[in-house]
Amino acid sequence: MNTPKSEIRMIALDLDGTLLRSDSAVSPRTLSAIQEACSRGVVVAIATGRMYATASPYGKLLGLGDIPMMLYAGGLIQTVESKRKLFEQAIDVQDAAELLALTKRMGWQMQTYIDDVLRVAEYDEWIQDYERITHCRAVVCGDDFYTPQGAPNKLLSRGEHDELVRRRDIIEEAMPGRFTILFSDPTFLEIMPKGVNKGIGLHRLGELFQVPVEQIMAVGDSPNDVDMLKEAGFAVAMDNASPAVKDVVDYVAAGNDDDGVAKVIEKFVL
Repeated sequence: MNTPKSEIRMIALDLDGTLLRSDSAVSPRTLSAIQEACSRGVVVAIATGRMYATASPYGKLLGLGDIPMMLYAGGLIQTVESKRKLFEQAIDVQDAAELLALTKRMGWQMQTYIDDVLRVAEYDEWIQDYERITHCRAVVCGDDFYTPQGAPNKLLSRGEHDELVRRRDIIEEAMPGRFTILFSDPTFLEIMPKGVNKGIGLHRLGELFQVPVEQIMAVGDSPNDVDMLKEAGFAVAMDNASPAVKDVVDYVAAGNDDDGVAKVIEKFVL
């Protein structure tokens, strides 16, 4: 299928590698196309693995008002201006504590996201790189990090890909069926509540705004977008996406550095 089967009434946009260019900017053409779609009554939503603090600047940049953001890959749906939480599912505190105890024993790099605060045990090159990418500052907690101060929306471990695959396998063996674990990037291992992914989140988003999923266009580029793309009425991958992501979509747009989001909105929505 190369064209939508139904009228597009909602657009769900991933951030990194999709809406954002490689320099983390949103092009003027993309901004104009999104604003025009919104003016025609289309609901525009951000769909990202990011936290509110690092996603909301882009939500506000769009200038669309109190639009919804699907955060933590569907674990939290929150509006950009009022910060109103429309849905939230966090990791059980005891599950988080058990996982962090394992993390400490194994000497893994790990990050927690609790009450929109990024916490780490120590500052290293991985968190420095993360801060550079997301423009977020981590709170360094030392040993206190391993006692979670609330229910995390997610945990994130960073490292070389093969090492992260090993960590994933160890977690799944030690705590089977307790989490949703996937990669958003080869060096980003995302650990989320069981039953949370962008596909389920897309259905929730549609229900909240009374838009059938068949009338939602989803745009993404990463492995953690696949669940969302499979569920969307019209699924679009960026040209910079991996072949595995492109295999599940209806249309491949231009790349994120070539106004891909703008072009697909102009083609199918405006």
